Parts: sequence; C-alpha cells; structure tokens
Amino acid sequence: MTDFKELFLWTFIEEIGNASSHGTRLKTPVTVAMPPKKTDTTLTVDDSIIEFYNQTSRLELAWQLTDTPENVKPFQENEFIIENYLKKDYSWSFVKELLCGYINITAADSVFNKSYNDSQAFSYTLDALKLPHDYFAFDIQSSVTACFKKTGNRVSNSIWLVHTEANKVYDMKIGIEEYLNLAYQAKCFKGWQLIYLFGKKASEHGLMEQFIPSVFSHIQLDLSAFDIRPTSKS
Repeated sequence: MTDFKELFLWTFIEEIGNASSHGTRLKTPVTVAMPPKKTDTTLTVDDSIIEFYNQTSRLELAWQLTDTPENVKPFQENEFIIENYLKKDYSWSFVKELLCGYINITAADSVFNKSYNDSQAFSYTLDALKLPHDYFAFDIQSSVTACFKKTGNRVSNSIWLVHTEANKVYDMKIGIEEYLNLAYQAKCFKGWQLIYLFGKKASEHGLMEQFIPSVFSHIQLDLSAFDIRPTSKS
C-alpha cells in the first residue's frame, strides 16, 4: 500500500507550498497526522483498512487561498467564476469557500465507534432513507461523508458516499487505497467525490476544471478520473 502519511503530509504539502512559484499563495490551516493505533472494534475488518491505520491513526489536511487582494484578484476576475457565480449574486466569500481542499480521516479509535458515528450528520441521512446504521465515517466533509459498510460482522474494503445535502447514498465502487489516491490526484478539492461519480454533471466540475490546473500548474496533474483533460506541467 502507498505510504499515505508521506504522500499527504510531505509530498502534497510541498506541492501546496510551491504554488507560490507561479504567484499563487495557499495556506494550510490544518495539518494533522497521528501515530498508528489499533482500530477499536470487534468487527472483522478488511486487511487494507487495517494496513492504512497501521500508517497513521488520524489524517487531516486543509488548504485554501491566502486571502489578500493581490492573491485573490486573478480568481475574482476569472471569466468562469464571474459568469457562473458572481453575476448570479453569489458573493466572493461564498465562492472562496468552494476554492479549497480538505481531507478529514476519522481517527482509528472512533471510526467503528457507534456513538461517534450516530452523532455525525450522515446518520440523519441514513435515518431519512430508512437505512440501517451499518455505515462508518472514514472521511467527513461538509456535504459528503465517505464511509465503510458492514455486512453481518464484516467490514469490507469498499467505499460508500453519503451525500447529506441530497439525502443520497452511492456505492463508489472503489476501495480505501483507490479512494485516497483519487483524493490526492484531485488535490482534495471540495466535492471531488461527486465529480468522480458524475463527471461534468456535477456542479463542482467546472470549478475544479478551472481552478486546480491553475493553482497547481507547477506540477504534472492527471485529472482524467474526473472527466477533465490531463494537463501538462507548465
């Protein structure tokens, strides 16, 4: 398995910092990685999940634009943002909150904890859909939560996405390693999971297509999994 602690907390953070080489300043208000810790559960958990938590028991990273006039000006003047957001009465403050990235991996001692999961927003979606609470939050975002799911007493290596804003649950048809690799490829861009599932039909697709190649033009990107033409390093 890929060393995801190194990938996100070293490689990715370096990429974020080096965006300044072409004039875009990003900040990382949250960077967390905790030492490995055994998952606390009596469930039979797939080896791939155990292997990940043997790397780190908690992983969290957020990045966003540094909010200075000279730094945000190119994005405020971006034609796509103007036509699709600012001219439609969305404020720049609203748009700025979309131009960010986040990964928020649940701690090993909480991921299979029933009380913890029942207190998360995605559990209300399960209730609304009359689904059993057989899902466990792995990556908690503002409008989506990537989950593991149990069948009987076994937790398999498959990721399910609970879309809390839409009251929907989707089988992403990928495992933990592919999920984390996709998150890295997407630079954890907000809503990347929906873009992966729905491509250009996802409302977040246009922003990702415009924003990520611009902000990360200093590295080789492969966004083909998100229905975005691969870009070349500038």
